[in-house]
Amino acid sequence: MEEYFVSQSSAVAWVVSERQALIRREDDGAPAEDSFDRSARIEELTRLLFDVRAGRTEDFLLPTSRGKVRVFVTPD
Repeated sequence: MEEYFVSQSSAVAWVVSERQALIRREDDGAPAEDSFDRSARIEELTRLLFDVRAGRTEDFLLPTSRGKVRVFVTPD
């Protein structure tokens, strides 16, 4: 598992980017069975975005196309 140390603003940008990518894939007309999982993941990323933005989390796991990534958040 890869580990990254990033600033709070970079972590927010990373989560936003992953969330937007999922939303774009959802708009592409995915099969119905994948739609529920994707919607749940979008909701999870939205909650994570709020937590990172508010400074309530110091680290989190972020699934990416290359596998899971552990992100450690440092203050700006």
